[in-house]
Amino acid sequence: TTLRVSTGSSGINAEYGGARVEIAPFRTIADFATDANFSSPAVGDSSRWYNRVKQNLLYYQTNYFAAFIFITICYSAMNLHKYLTGMFILSLLLGAVSLRERTQYGPAPAIAIGIGAGLMGHGPAIFYTLCSFLIPIIFTVGHASIRSRNVKNKVNSAVETLRVVPTPMGHLIECLEGGSSWIRSLSAQVKVQ
Repeated sequence: TTLRVSTGSSGINAEYGGARVEIAPFRTIADFATDANFSSPAVGDSSRWYNRVKQNLLYYQTNYFAAFIFITICYSAMNLHKYLTGMFILSLLLGAVSLRERTQYGPAPAIAIGIGAGLMGHGPAIFYTLCSFLIPIIFTVGHASIRSRNVKNKVNSAVETLRVVPTPMGHLIECLEGGSSWIRSLSAQVKVQ
């Protein structure tokens, strides 16, 4: 299976193993931040707030991805040793959790790694690494919540509903909404076991 990438008028198209994904174009900084209209979200009306966040995530997805990478790199560079230590411990924990079904020990290795890291004083490193991922997520959801939709954004949302080739953010939103066949099959397998 090979990865094929091509560029078109609507952005970058990628195909891997028969699955096609289109990368949305990068929006200008003026459109993303400086010339934007910001207003408080309609917290009382959750469907309006959800629609605003969803449409902003779809429209500015490449900008949000770039901001996520930039914030994560800047935050991790402030204390690289603590970040790498936390990343190492978190990967050990995730590996132990993923292996719990295949071994006879169950969750014991993950618990032992967590307790050992805490006793060795690596709790702050783990927290620092988790924050390096949580801060960009909070920024993204916050920006998508307060950014008012403009005419281009509303037109794009109509085009996005008609789009045959989905975008990465479209896949993510579909998974989070529970409409993904991959998530449904995975949850069915978990229930069977």
